[in-house]
Amino acid sequence: MIEFTLAGWDWVVIALYLVFIMGIGQVFKNINSDASDFFRGGGNMLWWIAGMSAIVASISAWSFTAAAAKVYQTGFLLPGIWWIAGGIAVPVLWFIAPRFRQMRVITSLEAVYKRFGLASEQMYVYLVMPMSLFWGGVGLNAVAVFFASALSIDTNTTIIGMTTIVTVMSLFGGQWAVAASDFVQGLLMFLTVLVVVYFSVNLPEIGGVSNLHNVLPDRHFDFTVNTRPVVLLLWVAVTLLTLTLISIDLNGEGFKYLVAKDGKQVRKMVIMMAVIIVIIPLKSIMQLPAICAAVVYPDMTAVFPDMKVPAEGAFLAMAFKTLPQGMMGLLICGIFAAAMSSMDTAVNRNAGYFVRNVYLKYINKDSSGEQQLLVGRIFTVVFGLIIILIAIAFNKLREMNLFDIFQVLNGMILMPLMIPVILGILYKKTPSWSAWSTVLVGLITGAFAKMLYSDELALKILSETAPLNAAEQADIQYIFITIIVFVVSVSWFFMTSIFYKKSSPEFIQQVDVFFEDMARPIDHDLEDVKHQDGMQYKMLGFMCLVFGGFILLGMLIPNELSGRLCFLFVGGVIFSIGLMLYRKYLKSTKDEV
Repeated sequence: MIEFTLAGWDWVVIALYLVFIMGIGQVFKNINSDASDFFRGGGNMLWWIAGMSAIVASISAWSFTAAAAKVYQTGFLLPGIWWIAGGIAVPVLWFIAPRFRQMRVITSLEAVYKRFGLASEQMYVYLVMPMSLFWGGVGLNAVAVFFASALSIDTNTTIIGMTTIVTVMSLFGGQWAVAASDFVQGLLMFLTVLVVVYFSVNLPEIGGVSNLHNVLPDRHFDFTVNTRPVVLLLWVAVTLLTLTLISIDLNGEGFKYLVAKDGKQVRKMVIMMAVIIVIIPLKSIMQLPAICAAVVYPDMTAVFPDMKVPAEGAFLAMAFKTLPQGMMGLLICGIFAAAMSSMDTAVNRNAGYFVRNVYLKYINKDSSGEQQLLVGRIFTVVFGLIIILIAIAFNKLREMNLFDIFQVLNGMILMPLMIPVILGILYKKTPSWSAWSTVLVGLITGAFAKMLYSDELALKILSETAPLNAAEQADIQYIFITIIVFVVSVSWFFMTSIFYKKSSPEFIQQVDVFFEDMARPIDHDLEDVKHQDGMQYKMLGFMCLVFGGFILLGMLIPNELSGRLCFLFVGGVIFSIGLMLYRKYLKSTKDEV
């Protein structure tokens, strides 16, 4: 077994980072004047803040654990799929994402109400809220268990500590603090990971990018080594479909487009996504260390014998091998940041659901903006506590690896929840009950598909005789459930259009207005759009200057020249971005004068 321990300087870096993150909520405390500010930043965010927040939320700590394990085992397959999925999602989002902002809603479930009515909205409230909290708890658990096994950090202490930090930040700063922390921490995560990537591919065992094809296992290039071609093709097709739908799901990643200032800002967010995920592409490049780990550490069980799925430590093992002291602490902060992004979104978004879709409808219909803000803060704490309980409980129930868990749940539960929301904003001639009934039919179908599935049935459908291996069993179950749920749910949704003409005149008019709103651009002069561009440049510029300056001080840590240059690179880029943003703020104040 190889011992992995953090140096004293790493702990200093982590401690100072946590102080910085805790302060973000206080920075934005006085900006929140009503529910719109607290839950969606008033719908006034500029593209570069909202865009980075959306990208970071799509990555999560799962990328460093479960996804890293999949990449360790299958090489370039998953990074390639992410790249292709991004290429598919970008043109779709270019068309559909501005419509999200033009719905003129504070929460995504208010859009469900406008499109489908009260029954569907309430069904989504009591399904989406628990699912969002569950995913937040699972993501938190993944990081806590990961660090407990790899770094001997107590699991429950990590869970409680991280959730407390996220809750306090969201409690005071709301969506502004969430997006601002995502921006700064996203920069930290990407830059620190690029340092790990550079050192990993240049290890003597690897010999540079150009030598990867000579040293990596065959399975990293020939994806049929451990999976028969028909299973591979089906898995790729279903995964691309799922990832594309997730990216345009208003209750999922699509929520981030509600916070942008207008449709033009939304399209700039899409361009930002195209650059970071497709053109560069950073999300795929991030997995190179896990790929290299297959050469450096061919037996991950010997490296992390206490982990339930040792391959989930592939990325961390490479980081420990390559990073200088202090920089490892920054990477830990980056992984925390990825986990926090999904948690703070879950906490803040669910508080918004409760206030706008439950409290305002059933408890206090005449509540003021200040009252909604207070209730939102109270339930931010409540939902933070619930996430802690879910994260602690989940570890006792976990038997599969996280990647397989996410696959099965996406097919059974997430798919039927996504389909009505996505189709409902593209096609309007369905009755009010089309959404809730599609969800119900999809969930029942998923449950039956899970019970019906067997390896014998899968082999019969595929006309294969050779037994399925462990990887194929997990993949085929995911394929089987997802395809059946997708086909049945889509068919049911469009089938309900037969009854559209029987809808009440009030409902038909409501849907017509909803579609007219989506097609009508935001008018800054006539609508409630605050002019907060200068504030955003000032706040984020100042935060990046402080955080970048703090990282630059890491050059004083007694490392070799290469180690000091790591801090110069990471801190220098963040500091330069802060300088650019702050100068933009100063220029805007001069222009106003």
